[in-house]
Amino acid sequence: MISQVKNIFLAAKDIDKSSKAFSIFFCKAPSYQGFSSELGIKIHIFDIGNVNISIISPYEDGLWSEDLRRNGEGLFGLDFISDDIARDHKNLKLSGVLVGEKNMFTFQGNDKSITRLNLFGLDENLVTNLNITISDNSHIFPKEEKGEGYENITSVNQVVILTKDSNKMLNLFEKDLGIRLALDKTFKEWSGRMLFFRLKGVTLEVIEGEDFVGKCNYYGLGWHTDNFIKSYENLVKKGFIFSKIRKGRKVGTLVATLNEPPLGIPTILIGQDGGVS
Repeated sequence: MISQVKNIFLAAKDIDKSSKAFSIFFCKAPSYQGFSSELGIKIHIFDIGNVNISIISPYEDGLWSEDLRRNGEGLFGLDFISDDIARDHKNLKLSGVLVGEKNMFTFQGNDKSITRLNLFGLDENLVTNLNITISDNSHIFPKEEKGEGYENITSVNQVVILTKDSNKMLNLFEKDLGIRLALDKTFKEWSGRMLFFRLKGVTLEVIEGEDFVGKCNYYGLGWHTDNFIKSYENLVKKGFIFSKIRKGRKVGTLVATLNEPPLGIPTILIGQDGGVS
């Protein structure tokens, strides 16, 4: 079924400006730049660990361009890898999950290279704002060598999703997509529930609350660094402004919140590097 998160799509109005900001944040250049006429997007890709951070913006009329123009900047969607996309498309339909048609989409790189990707989207009303797609397991986009010999960010730690119906998200992620539920916890003090799904190193953190607007929406991202203090200091020198370093929820971790993050996406830096007095 689903083996990992392949792409995290971030929507940008000015893709070149946003790509430059993320190049500084990641300490590396995008590994791919191109466009898809069928999707109606320009795309710049950064390979972070085993996940592609794919910045996209409207290019011309296509499948995604209208949503991009309407929704504005921020977290746009998730793309999961299937080890057998034809089988999974068929099985999801048989189990009653609403899915779109499976199609092949073409991407043309700025270097004139042509690459193709099979994918389909989930049409469930519950996840309309989440733009969840499932694609085949080919790694079509090339990787480039590190630009500065050091990466501030080594992997994606978490993607945060807000919902008013955690049970439906539980059914979709665990039952239908086969993503492992690592933790299910209810907090009496704010009448909320948190579900943590783990998929090959990435946590999908689903937070339920009565005050959340709409069905489901993305909230923010957590980035992991192998050397927290070094990355923190490096990013501050590059002009990024963070909150005071504090202890994370997980024992032995440090976290800091990024102020004025790229594309306005709530962002935290996470790592393991000693304690905080």
